[in-house]
Amino acid sequence: MTSPQLSLFRSLLREASKVDNYNFRSYAHRRVKAGFLANRNLQGEEATAAIVEGGKQLEMLKRQAILGQLYPSDRSVMESN
Repeated sequence: MTSPQLSLFRSLLREASKVDNYNFRSYAHRRVKAGFLANRNLQGEEATAAIVEGGKQLEMLKRQAILGQLYPSDRSVMESN
């Protein structure tokens, strides 16, 4: 992975961890990992387009995390300690 790809990957995972709801957070982690695995062999223009699309997804994930903080939900049974 190149530096912009690695940076995007880390940013997406970091933002996914901020999502309040357990189910959405788990889905976001799975989706980020699956997306990067599916697109790991892209080169040139395709890779650039994928990074741009990833940036859009990062912005959407940031908005989702903010909304989750504004309207928190009860903790899931999966999160109980």
